[in-house]
Amino acid sequence: MGKIKVSGHVIGVALLIALLVFPLANVRGQADDSPLKPASELSPKVAAAWMQLVYDRVMVLKINPPAAARLYGYAGLTLYQAVLPGMPANNSYAYQLNGLEDFPMVEMDKEYDWILTANAAMRFFMVNVFPDPDSKKAAESLFQSFRDQRAKDGVTSAVIKRSAAFGEATAKHILAWASKDQYTETREMVYTPPEGDSAWAETTPGRKAIEPFWGQIRPFALYFGSECAIPLNMPFSTKKDSAFYLQALEVKTTGDKLSKAQKDTALYWLDNLGDTGTPAGHWMMIGTGLVDQFKLSLARTVEMYSLLGITVADSFIGCWSTKYVYNLLRPETYIKRYINPQWNPFIQTPAFPEYPSGHSVVSAAAAETLTFMFGTVTFTDASKTRFGMAPRKYLSFYQAADEAAWSRLYGGIHFRLGIESGLRHGMCIGHTITSRVNMKPVPQGE
Repeated sequence: MGKIKVSGHVIGVALLIALLVFPLANVRGQADDSPLKPASELSPKVAAAWMQLVYDRVMVLKINPPAAARLYGYAGLTLYQAVLPGMPANNSYAYQLNGLEDFPMVEMDKEYDWILTANAAMRFFMVNVFPDPDSKKAAESLFQSFRDQRAKDGVTSAVIKRSAAFGEATAKHILAWASKDQYTETREMVYTPPEGDSAWAETTPGRKAIEPFWGQIRPFALYFGSECAIPLNMPFSTKKDSAFYLQALEVKTTGDKLSKAQKDTALYWLDNLGDTGTPAGHWMMIGTGLVDQFKLSLARTVEMYSLLGITVADSFIGCWSTKYVYNLLRPETYIKRYINPQWNPFIQTPAFPEYPSGHSVVSAAAAETLTFMFGTVTFTDASKTRFGMAPRKYLSFYQAADEAAWSRLYGGIHFRLGIESGLRHGMCIGHTITSRVNMKPVPQGE
């Protein structure tokens, strides 16, 4: 059979005819009446409001720090994926996160409202993750308020219904994936506290170890929980000239002469469960503050929440996997045994091992992620004004992370090594995630 030859001129004419007959609008999606705005032109209020509700319910329900970080991770991912079709230049997180497969797709010849897809997705997320009556009531109220507002804005009933269906399908997909992350399995595991001079011990009677098996939770982007772990390289010792003793002494002497500024800093970054939305939530609320400060669009806001949420979630998995490997005692325990039995830290010692500092890990990781997204910028953290604390201004995200980390020395609950190694650990987690996850296609060479 002879070869068929087609000239470049014929191909060009054919393409021109195709474009005239099938306009690009049909290829990318045709509106029911008039095109709605892409996510880059929409208000971020829906995303910020839902993340605030997650924070509030974490606080009220006294969800512990690792478990709270997990919820922020899934919430940020839910927002992003629900809005993704309205961000045509962006990638899905499917196949970028461990075990996460293809998401439901929109109908390409139909119109959607991305505020309402996010709204419906988060409603479904909230009522399934926070099943208590008050959480459900708050979620339904917030859902209805945005739905009513978009109807007033002129979004048609067909678009409202279609957008809600897609948002809910997206959230279902994420929750199905979440159900396989080992969280349920770790609820049944029994923890036996270690024994030995260097081993962690309860500092407050009746306060059991928090999430001792959290290192077995499936990470979002890290390949395994201990991927960025920094080995503990300070041998335990009670000798007065040993590094261990001197670091414990530093905690005591620092705590004995705290300045007002140091006390204020320790309290500012305290974020105990039940008092606030936990340390991970503090960084998520810093992110919320950036929405207004940088005038972010809905698209940029869900990008930020998703990447930051993944970061704080993996930070706690990474940190906790290390904590319960070394099971190192807290400064309070060491100081009372070997230096001064009457000594007490400025803030209450948390119920989990010392090394590394969780505040240091999550703060450094969050700072790395936010710097990746926004650069080295000044910002104001006003997230604690609702708790009667004045806003704090920082020259960079790293400065805030450093302050958060060293606040734990002022509080009397971490050794210097736990803080310094925690900062390194967190920087590695943040860098690993921002290097591994691509929300935008990587430019290819010509």
